[in-house]
Formats: sequence, structure tokens, C-alpha cells
Amino acid sequence: MINWKEFNWPEIFGTIYAVAPLMIQNQFRFLAADIQETATAKYSNGQLKYIGNEANGKDFIGSDGYNYESKMKKRLIQKRTPRTEPIILKNFRGECLGFPEQTFDYMMAFDYTLNTVLLAPWDECNRDYKISDSKIDIRLDTRKCEVIAENVIPVKKNPVDIMQKYNDFVASCG
Repeated sequence: MINWKEFNWPEIFGTIYAVAPLMIQNQFRFLAADIQETATAKYSNGQLKYIGNEANGKDFIGSDGYNYESKMKKRLIQKRTPRTEPIILKNFRGECLGFPEQTFDYMMAFDYTLNTVLLAPWDECNRDYKISDSKIDIRLDTRKCEVIAENVIPVKKNPVDIMQKYNDFVASCG
């Protein structure tokens, strides 16, 4: 089994806060997610291998043999209801193909307001969902999720002007 206490959650959340400005712009959310997922694998004490760049519908393979998906959202956990805010499970970009086949065993749902991470089994991810033309949103019942990190105090990282680095990279491409 994965030992969640061996993760360096302060470093992971420190990385999330370092890239938080990217998360408010749609065109950069994938980049922020990729950075967060890479950091999660890096600080997992060797328990998660990042495969999100080579596999569809899952981000990690665990040392326990299970597949994990990672989702991240500000204010994910609600105070007055045991359901999370909607999480985009699948974005079809305008051509909905129905509820997807199972590709992961567990979802790690990061709330980067409360600095808390929920772990939800696949069965919980397909109980409360809404399908539209372009995407599938799910809501997790927080009572049925394991809390694997809670109220983490992030490591303060040296400020990096990630937008400047990105713009420099784009300029170098052509």
C-alpha cells in the first residue's frame, strides 16, 4: 500500500502555489497541472511514477500497482455540504462520447485553498456526475473519501516569474 505520510506534502503544495498564477488562465491550466503532477511524483518518496505524459486517463502508477488520477481545484471542499465542487473528469472539447471507461483506480483531489488532498476510489467518481456536450463533471462525497493530507503548510519557494520563462521559451521557438 501507498504510505501517504511519506509524501512531502509541504513541497508539493509549495510547488502548487509557485505556479498558481497559471491556474487562472485556461490556456495554461494544463501546464500548471503537469508541474503539480511532476512534483507529486518527485515528492512521493518513490511511491508514484508519473505517466500522465504517456497514458490517457491516468497520471500515476503507484508502487502498489494501482493507477491514480490527479485533479486540482481552488475551493474544492465545501463547508456546508459533503459534496465537492464540480471536478472536470473528462473534457471532450465539444464532442461528448459518453461516460468514459475506467482508466484509474483512485483519484487524488487537491484543494489548494484548504491545502488538503482527498483520495476517492473509481466507484465514487462515477456516482454523481453531469454530462454536457463538452465535458463530464463529477462531485465527490467527501464522507466517502480518505483524507490523505490536510491543512498542509506549503514550503515557501523562491519566486519564479513563470510567465517570463514561458514567454522566453515561446520567443526561442521562432
